[in-house]
Amino acid sequence: MERKSDQELRDELEPLWGCFSDPEVVRLKAVHDVLPRLDDEHAKYVTATLEQAAESLPLIAKAIKTSPNAGAHTYLGARERDNETLIETLCQLDETGMELMIPTGAVLGRAFVQAKINFLKALQHVCTESGEVASDIAMTIGDLVGDAVFSKLAEELFSAAISNPTNPPDLKKAAARKLIHMWNNRLKLPISEFPSVLLSAWRARRKVRAIFGTLIGVTEVVSLITAECEPRFVSYFARDHATEDEQQAFQEFLFGLAYEELNQLRDYMKENDLSVVTPDDVGRVVRSGVKPAFFGYPTPDQMYASFCRRRTRAEYRLITGSRGPRKTAEGYIMEAILREDIDERGAETGSVPAESSDR
Repeated sequence: MERKSDQELRDELEPLWGCFSDPEVVRLKAVHDVLPRLDDEHAKYVTATLEQAAESLPLIAKAIKTSPNAGAHTYLGARERDNETLIETLCQLDETGMELMIPTGAVLGRAFVQAKINFLKALQHVCTESGEVASDIAMTIGDLVGDAVFSKLAEELFSAAISNPTNPPDLKKAAARKLIHMWNNRLKLPISEFPSVLLSAWRARRKVRAIFGTLIGVTEVVSLITAECEPRFVSYFARDHATEDEQQAFQEFLFGLAYEELNQLRDYMKENDLSVVTPDDVGRVVRSGVKPAFFGYPTPDQMYASFCRRRTRAEYRLITGSRGPRKTAEGYIMEAILREDIDERGAETGSVPAESSDR
């Protein structure tokens, strides 16, 4: 099979670029630029992956674009609807109720994010198989995979802030505004618009290998800072008035384990008169779905799986009144960011900000 000419391939891939933000397009076009340096077999695999995405992703993107904007001013019979009525509706629902109220464009957007992740992971794989010539490109695509998974996590954090019954109305509304903006700008929303403190923590945690040791987390914290996590992420949990729940959630984030699993390890240390535990000990003691691969440098998939496990446990504790953090570390940080936005908005308008929720 003969290779297509450079111009033929450029024309064929043009619709694909409309599915990504400008910074993403720059990185993806670098894949096209490296094709002439690949041998025929590997060039074929990379090209086929790009072509398949150029056929499928624009179709989903078109469906999103033709759906009404979330919160657009419309009428449903005699009932008037707009951004504020959508915010009010979302803030009155629990997580299950929210799932049934998500606008069509947002539902399609979620599907698009997953399709985008699948495409990027496939592209990373074929670039990795292409050898040293495409190694830098494979790493770049790997970063795009991480950012795409993070965008999925960010949406869930906004949704959780809205549906959490302990959060005050103003915080829920602030989260709803952010979520609606995300829904309406799904295709072109650059990663730079997401909270930088959370994004830096997410990226840094992927570079940290949990040592466990005494289970205090000093080594992990130092590694997190060394990996260019914004200092305010760590300082938030180290501040003088940080709650016990927040500190416990931070330990969960550092080790990738739930509060109950960390306590299980501490009991094991006490019973066996140990001062430290190793990743091998953790693999033997913790009886859960934690995969040994997480004890190395976690992939975006493993990071997301860890977040989901910690979130599920936190929600269970909230419902049952069990000991341990009621939110994830990411959730606490997201809500702190939303409170800052509320305070800034209040200062601009001259209004008095509401008190923080009971955490």
